[in-house]
Amino acid sequence: MESQIKLALQNLEQVITEAGYECSGIVRLNIYTTATDELWPHFNLIQDWVAKHGMKQATTLLEVKSLFETLKVELEATVVK
Repeated sequence: MESQIKLALQNLEQVITEAGYECSGIVRLNIYTTATDELWPHFNLIQDWVAKHGMKQATTLLEVKSLFETLKVELEATVVK
């Protein structure tokens, strides 16, 4: 779970930057996971990333039955300029 969270945050940051936006512009962050109990011990990774970028977003955490293949976590963000 820890490695998937780190990779998801890295990928999200890359996509946002390459699109000409900044992570500080994230206004909504949805976190989908297949295992909330596995995510909680690593939630500080997400909190630290949010603080690093000074984000003031709404966040939703949803536990879902499944994600693509072996994924345990997926991030979805809405970003504004």
